[in-house]
Amino acid sequence: MQTKDLVIPYRIANSTFYLYCLGDIHAGTIHCVEDHIKRKIEEIRQRENALWIGMGDYAEFITPKDKRFDPNLKSITDWVEPDNIAHCQTEWLTNLFQPIAKKCVGLLYGNHENSIRLFNHDNVIKNLCENLGVDNLGFSCFLRLFFRRENSAESHLIKGVFTHGASCAITEGAKLMALMRFMKSFEADIYGYGHIHDYIPKSFSRMTISPQGKIKSVVSIGCTTGAWFRTYTKGTIASYGEMKCYPPTELGAAMFTINPTTGFIDVQRSI
Repeated sequence: MQTKDLVIPYRIANSTFYLYCLGDIHAGTIHCVEDHIKRKIEEIRQRENALWIGMGDYAEFITPKDKRFDPNLKSITDWVEPDNIAHCQTEWLTNLFQPIAKKCVGLLYGNHENSIRLFNHDNVIKNLCENLGVDNLGFSCFLRLFFRRENSAESHLIKGVFTHGASCAITEGAKLMALMRFMKSFEADIYGYGHIHDYIPKSFSRMTISPQGKIKSVVSIGCTTGAWFRTYTKGTIASYGEMKCYPPTELGAAMFTINPTTGFIDVQRSI
């Protein structure tokens, strides 16, 4: 598990920040909604006070050595070179993320990045992080965001925990339980959990005592962070999700809204 501290300066009181969780893109398959993710990248690029964290599974990274490989090449996009899969998918992702690289908190890796590392000895997440000049946050990480107002002693800390996740859950209840188990294992203000290809927000309150001796309620917010992969695509070979009769994917990204001055935190699906 990794840790990262990030100092975020700001000038105007009551400034609002937006933390996007981008993951489960699965680029390289025809089931990836490339146009959607490209529009989201442009939104982040243009939005003031926008940050983002990578949640893993950015591309398929599936080769013939992988048991998930489908010899029917109609399932991959036309820009994927069958004899150069790791390189061309990493290059595609580099070009996708480059416009917002400076707004990146860091990249987690997912099971797809780990599989190609194990089976093909291609460390694609290391290469992608180096291409973009961003931090490799491992499979899961603690993240501390220090918001510091310029020309002032005002400072606010938001603690987060993020992971690519690991669950075969299909029902909404089972997915929610996977998220809640993760949230209850770590103390933080915000939580992001990928892999499930769904968007499910969850908040819970805990009673605590302040340094001044006051009893107060503290609210933490977490969510599963969505995906950019269609379960069902018309007129083409079925995805693995369709063949297992999974429910339709919740397309989009989880986006945390943070006002460090007031302590306001919320999350919503951004598509």
